Amino acid sequence: MTNQHKATIAIFCDIQNVSTIQDKGNYLLDFAKSQGRIIWKNLYYNSQHKNQIDAKNKLEIIGFKCVDVPCPLKNSADNQLIADCLNVVARNPSLKIIILVLGDRDFAGMICVLHSLGKKVIIFAQRGSASPKLIKLVGDDNFHFVDELQMKEEVRRKKEEGIANKNARSEFRASVKRKML
Repeated sequence: MTNQHKATIAIFCDIQNVSTIQDKGNYLLDFAKSQGRIIWKNLYYNSQHKNQIDAKNKLEIIGFKCVDVPCPLKNSADNQLIADCLNVVARNPSLKIIILVLGDRDFAGMICVLHSLGKKVIIFAQRGSASPKLIKLVGDDNFHFVDELQMKEEVRRKKEEGIANKNARSEFRASVKRKML
């Protein structure tokens, strides 16, 4: 599939609910790239919390746009993520896949809207903070735990390497046969 024909992807991360993503960011990007072409990747954090600043710094290095939501009100980062996600989808109707790194049920309404717009939604959550409602909304195939990212990517790479090796062997055999003729 050429780059022009790959599905376009946006990633939205809520670091308050899924802090473990900070050490798995590269695996998340590899997973997303295996699904299509990433055109948007936002991380939402609160600079009033040092642990979130540390996470932000790690993900900013690999290209995430980091959105500081320093408001102490409950769900302020969630509300900003929802507003930005729906705005990005409205401005980019060709977006096909939305990857959400979050876990609380506050996002259920947004997921329903994204589905009604024909978007595929994939969720990565932290164990122990995943809402069963979100799992039900996206289905088991589109729900993953962040701590599984590394394993998923290693399995995917091995499959790709196996396919590449098989194709190389086939090409080699075909060239040998041509030379024999």
